[in-house]
Amino acid sequence: KLPFPMASRPHPQPLSASPLLQVLAALSISGVHGLTMPAYVAYSQTSFKYIQDAPVPELGSLRGIFANVSNTCEVLVNVKASSVNPTDRHVDGYRLPKVMGADIAGVVVKVEDSCTLLKPGDKVWGDIGANAFFANGTKTKELGAYGAFAVALESQLGKMPENIGFEEAGVLPKVALTSYKALVWYAAAPWSAIRTKESYDDDDEEEEEEEE
Repeated sequence: KLPFPMASRPHPQPLSASPLLQVLAALSISGVHGLTMPAYVAYSQTSFKYIQDAPVPELGSLRGIFANVSNTCEVLVNVKASSVNPTDRHVDGYRLPKVMGADIAGVVVKVEDSCTLLKPGDKVWGDIGANAFFANGTKTKELGAYGAFAVALESQLGKMPENIGFEEAGVLPKVALTSYKALVWYAAAPWSAIRTKESYDDDDEEEEEEEE
């Protein structure tokens, strides 16, 4: 079950038509202060609400909150699609209120000067629900995908394949990462030998020849 009504999901306007994006394009990197957006927000571990006036996140905000992202480039993304994973149903009690959501697909609006891989206008996807730490060592989650705009680390995002849309890209990051972890972290892929149907057929033929 979705944690919010389908009709209440954020639906950002197209990049070329959004008045807010036109404003952002004319502002400096720190100029989004005071602007608002629709978002699905956690107010406590049991209280969630879809609102229209959440603050638009600013570039540099992740470094201001978390202790483990001090030397990374941040990117502001106009969110076009996201998804709901089992982990999205729960939230810790830190940094409240906060925008929920991990999977993200959208369009880059602004980048910091230190960014080298992405630029405004790039279509991107990624998982921004990474583990993060406060200065005192307390562990939490980054999050922020259930808003019209989100700030992410450049290293968390990749350019979308040209043959998929935002809705497809928005549901893939976390499940793909889970599959990768299962295969690579726990099953030690890539393996030295891959068994195919043909290889099993070859073994059967060799066994038959030995019996003859």
